[in-house]
Amino acid sequence: MASKRKRRRRSAALRSNYGQRMFGDVLSMASTVAESRKHMVSKRLSELATTAKDLSNEIDDLPYVRDLADAAVSGIEKLAAYVDDTDVPDMFDDMASLARRQPGATVALGVVAGLIATQLLRNRPISADLHSEERSSLRAEGKRGR
Repeated sequence: MASKRKRRRRSAALRSNYGQRMFGDVLSMASTVAESRKHMVSKRLSELATTAKDLSNEIDDLPYVRDLADAAVSGIEKLAAYVDDTDVPDMFDDMASLARRQPGATVALGVVAGLIATQLLRNRPISADLHSEERSSLRAEGKRGR
């Protein structure tokens, strides 16, 4: 009876260790992917800051909006520098610390990040395969319409 309990405990411990190793491997892969993409994100943020700066230079009639745009440019430039200079695990630690200290700001930041990610994904180029599929479906519709 005692040997069955020991086997169960050992098997549960092995499953637990396997799960922890698997989780660690997934986090490691995610960190590697994020590390390779962080320079692209930094570049996109710099482009966004440049666009916002151009917009703020064109706003002459509304000084408050111009000040707000300048503050946004400054924040985006700081974020781009932070992303470029900081390792991904350190970013995760900083995000966890922020989430614990200010949960409301974390939710707002998540919404803004989601909007930015949506815009970045929406503006990426269409692959050649999707483009050719689109053309073939348009041809098929044109033949049906005749």
